[in-house]
Amino acid sequence: MEPMVQLLRVVHILAAIMMAWPAYALVVVNQRALLGPPLGDRADLYLEQTVRSRVVPCYVFQATVLISGLALVLFRGLGWDTLITNPVLGLKFLLLLLVVAFLSIVNFGIQPRIDALFAAHAGQLVGEPDAGTVRSLRTRRKRMASLCLFGVLTAAMLGAQVAVAFPFWLTLSLAALIAAFTWRSYASPTAWGWV
Repeated sequence: MEPMVQLLRVVHILAAIMMAWPAYALVVVNQRALLGPPLGDRADLYLEQTVRSRVVPCYVFQATVLISGLALVLFRGLGWDTLITNPVLGLKFLLLLLVVAFLSIVNFGIQPRIDALFAAHAGQLVGEPDAGTVRSLRTRRKRMASLCLFGVLTAAMLGAQVAVAFPFWLTLSLAALIAAFTWRSYASPTAWGWV
């Protein structure tokens, strides 16, 4: 049984690492913003194709984290009630569901509208008022990516606490640092990594 638990831990951790896409998405969209207008050039087509192509892998990694996490609960001899009685596991589970919800909002609500606006211009530059609508939708999508990034990083921090919880003050301090990094990633390109 122990080798199975160890294997599930590795799968769970690797899938969680692969969920770091929101950090890279923020880098890409911040770099595109630096280019400025016009909208509808090859940079935009490349950006939208890149974002669109990551949806299925994101769902696969999220499903892998969900399945391996629930399997870890069972293989460790814990019941489903652990997701309620263990605040760390419960919060990790809730954060995963929120990340899935945010991705779904982007995939089924925001991205199709952006794609339709670009398709309406058939590879031509996008003028006003459609350019304003694209910018607004991209801002909403960027906010969702930031929320996903915060959720993924916070869940990873909580994952380090599954066996032994950190003191409450340390957990709050780390969550504040994660929030600061997320805001920094949202607001501008992170040319120096953490800063």
